[in-house]
Amino acid sequence: MVGSRGFGRVHLYALNKLKNEGYDLKLYVFSSDKSEAEKLGKEFMASGIFTSYDEILSSDVDIVDLIVSHDSHLDMSVKAMERKKHVILEKPIARTVEEATKIIEKAKISKVKFMVAENYYFDSSIRKAVELTNNELGKIYSIIVRYSTYNQPRTWRKNKQSMGGGALIDGGIHFVDAMLNLGGSYDKICSISYKTYVDMEGEDTTVAIINFKNGAKGTLIFSWGMNNSPLVPAFEVYGEKGTIYEDPYTRKVEISGKTKYVRRFGDIIYNNNRVEIPDSDSIKDELKGFIDSIINETQVPMPPEIALRDLRAVLDIYDSNCFKQLA
Repeated sequence: MVGSRGFGRVHLYALNKLKNEGYDLKLYVFSSDKSEAEKLGKEFMASGIFTSYDEILSSDVDIVDLIVSHDSHLDMSVKAMERKKHVILEKPIARTVEEATKIIEKAKISKVKFMVAENYYFDSSIRKAVELTNNELGKIYSIIVRYSTYNQPRTWRKNKQSMGGGALIDGGIHFVDAMLNLGGSYDKICSISYKTYVDMEGEDTTVAIINFKNGAKGTLIFSWGMNNSPLVPAFEVYGEKGTIYEDPYTRKVEISGKTKYVRRFGDIIYNNNRVEIPDSDSIKDELKGFIDSIINETQVPMPPEIALRDLRAVLDIYDSNCFKQLA
C-alpha cells in the first residue's frame, strides 16, 4: 500500500477488515521515512515495510495499491505492471486521456489486473438509484448531482500541474461518475469552472449542464469554495413516472481518527416513499472485488474504461467555453 499519509489509511482499515473476514492477505506498507513506515506497520499489523518504490517492485508482492499524486499515476503504474504486479489506483485514472490510455494498454500487454478505485461506483445507494432510474421512472427528463463544502487542499493538491486541474478532477470526479451512471452517454456539455477564495492553483467550483443522448438534462454542481453550505440531496432524478432523490440526513460516513467508511449516500426517497439502503463499505467492496478478480481470474468489477469515461467527462467540462465570458 503506497500513500499512507492521507486517504491511504482508509484503504488500510478496509484491507484489515478483509483480513478479519478470512482473507489470507499479507499487508505491506510503504514510507520513504523508515520510522514512519515502522509506526504504520505496527498500527496496521503489516507483514513488513518498504522504504523505496524500487524495493516494492523487486519484491514478490502481488498487488500494488497506489494512493499517490495524480502526476505519479502513469509512471508508478507502468513500472509496477512491467514487474507483473497487479495495480489498483485511486481516482482519477490519470490527468489526461493519453496518460490513461497508456496505463490501460500497459495492463493489457503485461497481462495484469488493473482497476481504478472509484468507491462511489460501488456505493449501494447510487447503485439502487441507477436501478430505479433505469427500470421504474420511464423517460428521464432531469438529473441533478451536487456537492458543496469548504475544503483547503494541502501539498500537491494545491498545484494545478500535479492535479491535472483543480477540485473537479479530484473530489468532483466522484460525482461525475454518479451523474454518468444515472444519465448514460452525453453529446453536449456547457459549463463554467472558477475560483472563489480557496488557496489552490486550480478551480475550486464548477457548474455544468449536460445534454444526455437519451434526452435528459443533467445539472452538476461541485465546489470546495462554499463554506457552511446546507445539507441537500446529492442526487435527484425526475422522470415521467416519478422522482427519486437522496436523503442526506441518512448518510452513514464518518471520517475521524480511525476512519470508518460505510456508504457515501443516504437512503432514497422514491415517489415520497423511503427505500432503506443496507449498510455497505464501498472502500472494502472495491478492494474485495479487485482481489477476488485476481484469485478467481475474472474481470475486475469496475472496468478501467469506466474510469476513462469519467476522466473524459471531466476534461470535456474543463474544455467547455459556453460560459467563458462569465469566468
